[in-house]
Amino acid sequence: MMHTKTLFDKGNLKYFFIWLISLLLSGLLKLLGYLNPNVLLINNFLILLLVFGPALIVTIVLVFNKFSNS
Repeated sequence: MMHTKTLFDKGNLKYFFIWLISLLLSGLLKLLGYLNPNVLLINNFLILLLVFGPALIVTIVLVFNKFSNS
């Protein structure tokens, strides 16, 4: 029987963990913004952080994974 790699293999669970943390963090920020609308000020740095932050975290995880397997 041929084993095919699926999305839900144990090796891919770390990516689901990152995805879950990202969703929880965005939900928490959305709730905070709903409860205190004057607290969160949207500026260019915040937009830059929200756009490129998750990609940077995934890149760091992939690089550490590559060096730990070598």
